[in-house]
Amino acid sequence: FNFTPKYQLFVESQVHTYEPISNIQEFLFRPFLNYNVNKQFLVGLGLEYHNNWSYDTDRDQKTRETGFTITPQVELFQNIDRVAIGHRYRYEIRTIDGEHSERMRYRIQLGIPFSGTSVDKGEFSATMGTEIFVNTQQEFSLNQNQTYLMVGYQFTKSLNFEFGYMRLFMAAKEDENRLQFFLTQKLSFYAQE
Repeated sequence: FNFTPKYQLFVESQVHTYEPISNIQEFLFRPFLNYNVNKQFLVGLGLEYHNNWSYDTDRDQKTRETGFTITPQVELFQNIDRVAIGHRYRYEIRTIDGEHSERMRYRIQLGIPFSGTSVDKGEFSATMGTEIFVNTQQEFSLNQNQTYLMVGYQFTKSLNFEFGYMRLFMAAKEDENRLQFFLTQKLSFYAQE
């Protein structure tokens, strides 16, 4: 939700499953209040509530952990020819089942339109990126790494659909392969130029 050219509320909700459309792994709700310093620089503060469930095909055997996270973030944007490059830095202050932890996240993401120099209505694009998560308490250690490739279609100036593949490396668990589907709607509450 863009309230002014400078202030926006970004709300994200995700459901992750162990199998396609079944056996829920994670649910999260994550709103962010962002301030656009300029077109290339954004700062924000987010809150996250999530539930994670263990893997088990028997629903009665699943265990659940609940978490709450406070997240300041900075995003930097640049274009090199047709390629849009985004850098995102996040610091997460987390409470999971009463246990405190902290970690840093860095994501680099490339967006490439299939035609033209930008992604406009009625066009396809590709998005690829990687995000590294590092635990910061006691000693630095790799928590996880997400690498992904997606194809998207821009329905309108504000409505976009993407689908693709993610490889998730987790330090304490077995790696995961995920199919991803994103539907993004951007709403503006002011007259845009």
